Amino acid sequence: MDALKPLEELMVSKRTILIVDDEIGPRESLKMILKPFYNVETAEDGIKALEIIREKEIDLVTLDLKMPGPHGGEVLKQIKQKNPDIEVLIITGYGSLKSAIDGIRHGACDYLIKPFNISEIINIINKALNKKKKMEELKGFLSEIGSTFGENASLEEIKTYFKEQREGSKETGTVSKQRS
Repeated sequence: MDALKPLEELMVSKRTILIVDDEIGPRESLKMILKPFYNVETAEDGIKALEIIREKEIDLVTLDLKMPGPHGGEVLKQIKQKNPDIEVLIITGYGSLKSAIDGIRHGACDYLIKPFNISEIINIINKALNKKKKMEELKGFLSEIGSTFGENASLEEIKTYFKEQREGSKETGTVSKQRS
């Protein structure tokens, strides 16, 4: 399956996915699909999902909307309040345009209606985790720039530094991380 190839690239550090669905069939089916590629946690309701998120580092949540206890939309809001970096994919059997718009507005990365296509869900999860990885890299890069230049550095100063580094690396074949 071509859809599975990009998953292998993300497996360097196995990501953790939380599947939240009150229906055991879809929950366990999705777990079986994802288990070879990811660490998978499951929850049968929003309360259990929020407990797991408090206890473990979760990268992505697949979230049903219609569940006992707090509605999936409310769980989504709480997840994003606790950790906006967690990607949330809504998967519901009761889809509507309104719930899709609400979900995206509250931070869901995508919205699927059950029954889902395996390659479609794998592609969506892969894109979401790639986006998360790039955001983590960007935050690290920005942090490095901040520690190298300080918070008050101008964009012009940063550009000049990198231009000098690039020109220096052409001569020596290396790039220094030290700021002169």
